[in-house]
Amino acid sequence: MATYSVDPEIFKLFPAFRRGVVVATQINNTAADPALANLIAQAADKMLVESTDAEPERISVWNNAYLKLGVDPKKFTPSIKFLYEQIRKGKPPRSISKIVDIMNLVSLRRMAPCGGDDLHTILPGDIHLGFAKGDESFAPLFKATAFENPTAGEVIYYTPQTKKVMCRRWTWRNADFSKIAPETTSVAINIDIMAPPFESGDVDAALAEMAELLERFCGAKTVCHTLSSSTPSFQL
Repeated sequence: MATYSVDPEIFKLFPAFRRGVVVATQINNTAADPALANLIAQAADKMLVESTDAEPERISVWNNAYLKLGVDPKKFTPSIKFLYEQIRKGKPPRSISKIVDIMNLVSLRRMAPCGGDDLHTILPGDIHLGFAKGDESFAPLFKATAFENPTAGEVIYYTPQTKKVMCRRWTWRNADFSKIAPETTSVAINIDIMAPPFESGDVDAALAEMAELLERFCGAKTVCHTLSSSTPSFQL
């Protein structure tokens, strides 16, 4: 049985960090849904009209996390910062597939980074958020043969058995090999939250929303987990 885990050292460096994970199976991702595209447009419009101090606070916490890890967030933009800046420029995310649209919708509503990977490309290997040694392999999304190695010490999301990296610099860039496709039927979706500026109950609320959307639009079966210093792993 595969293990999903977060390196305890990450929780020592960032005690306020929580990673919510939705494991979804029996997914139908074969066609886009106009209703989801409409919900994303509504969320983007609401952000422009009803912008509050919460959005910059939820972005700055990731800028600060990157700086603490020695990463320049201006050069390596945290995913939630990039999404927010695109919205402010009038460029909401385009509809891609039901799963990706759901992740973007929850990211917009919660102002929290979300990422997902096709479990069939990873299992039976373990899944780990930890620190790179530098000998791991990464090929960016839509550049399947452009292999590179992460920098030693950077936070990566990867499978230890194969040393294949799903995401570099915590939330910065996703890999091609585990991307979500129309034929994807099972996924692990991450929702990363720091409290503050989030509150303690925000992880559960975000997980519940993600699970409900996956069940409603994709017919998925879902199981939710929250990883913290007291519970840094679970069995897939």
